[in-house]
Amino acid sequence: MLNTTSNTPFASLLAALRAHPANDIAVIAPEQSLTYAELVSHIIAFSRQLDSAKISAFALQSSNSLAWLIADLAAHCSDRLIVPVPDFFTELQKQHLFESSQIKHLLTDETALQSKPFAYDLNVLSIETEGEINCPTGTQKITFTSGSTGSPKGVCLSKENQLNVAQSLATTINAATVLNNSTTINNSSNSDKAKHLCLLPFSTLLENIAGIYAVLLSGGTVVIASDEQRGFKGSKLINPHALLTAISSTQPNTLILVPELLKLLVTASKQGWQAPSSLTFIAVGGAKVDGQLISQAHTLGLPVYQGYGLSEAGSVVALNTHIIEGNNAAGELLAHSKVSIENGEVIIHSNLFLGYLGEPESWYPTRFATGDLGELNGNSLQLSGRRKNLIINAFGRNISPEWPESLLDATGAFMQVVVLGDGYPALTAVAFPFAPLSDEQLQGCLALVNQHLPDYAQIAHIFVLSSPISAINGCTTANGKFIRPAIEHAFKQHLDTYFNQAAHFAHPQLDATAKLA
Repeated sequence: MLNTTSNTPFASLLAALRAHPANDIAVIAPEQSLTYAELVSHIIAFSRQLDSAKISAFALQSSNSLAWLIADLAAHCSDRLIVPVPDFFTELQKQHLFESSQIKHLLTDETALQSKPFAYDLNVLSIETEGEINCPTGTQKITFTSGSTGSPKGVCLSKENQLNVAQSLATTINAATVLNNSTTINNSSNSDKAKHLCLLPFSTLLENIAGIYAVLLSGGTVVIASDEQRGFKGSKLINPHALLTAISSTQPNTLILVPELLKLLVTASKQGWQAPSSLTFIAVGGAKVDGQLISQAHTLGLPVYQGYGLSEAGSVVALNTHIIEGNNAAGELLAHSKVSIENGEVIIHSNLFLGYLGEPESWYPTRFATGDLGELNGNSLQLSGRRKNLIINAFGRNISPEWPESLLDATGAFMQVVVLGDGYPALTAVAFPFAPLSDEQLQGCLALVNQHLPDYAQIAHIFVLSSPISAINGCTTANGKFIRPAIEHAFKQHLDTYFNQAAHFAHPQLDATAKLA
């Protein structure tokens, strides 16, 4: 049953969609475009079909598509529980998702023997489960974090949690977009509203909330590109040229990137690619971004702004909206965000998740310790690393890996870098370069980085990869975040071999010659 009321201080999502000019373009998809009036009609029709099928809760597994967007909006507007299935999950992780959520229906763009056609090229598959969903009252969406094991956690979110974030972003980004360059808004009917090109998977909460809900609340246009058009296969980018072409041809005003995609745009710009002049706001999040990389983007004319968030807070907590060179802040706190710093750790006090699926002891929290280290200067949040990422080397020195990683990133030579060294006598790095590097070039990078580091934090060795870290199963999340325990496990044998061969290690002798296939 559709619900047009809400406890939030603004109208419900469905009411907001209805309030926009009926003929303004809401969605542009490969197969068709929808006005706001048409989008509302599709949401209502899909909700009624769910009613007819007696589906009160469902999992959704699909690539980015109009069908995914409508199914998600229909669930939200009709108070149905939805569980997006991340496309990067292994079959075992998907099985864990279904078993832990006790979800009984799956809507998917894949065809299975037992599935039946449903709507919008989606099929419905009944799932045999024995129990009931064990989640907090008020849960409307369960988003699964990848975690570092094969048993990811389900983060339970209410409608209000999602809409609070979306409303803050709608206000913040729309104002910043117009302020940054009001003459470049490029949208045929919604002339003063932003056109947003979705590049991340819809199952990623960041794109779901910031790229769909916030844009629609502000009256903008959501542009959906297929995996092929974006150069993606699942959650992995396999054709960077296609991604750049999609950006150029779409002429969007806003994008959401993870750091790896930002590096791609910066590198492409250095090599002659021209970002469309329509771009006024590029938000980058999902992992810590080096300030020098953002400065390089600004120098190249890319309007990049760093943000910070996590699933337990409904995605975005803070976002920069103006350029201050040399400012490495993770972002200005959004209107709904209340944050404190306790013993150096970022603590969130507002708009929290309802708890973890199947963990009643976690339900209805009033504060959440993020595990992120940082400080608060007025309304500006500055991050310095992760508490649990702290490396303690064999000499008892504590090192935050983000420190040397940011310096390696700033060389511009590497697309992906992870620094390791917990329990070892020195730090090493595994890195995937943008282009092949000679031993001399690697030594140059090391010398440049290490001159800015004390001896205990210097990098002794770089393992050069022939393929991205993201190509190694289980080592990254959909947002591009590195799962450090998995990476440490994947390279443990290489680390042990290296340090065994250098058993005389008292002070690291710099070495950058090793390459891994």
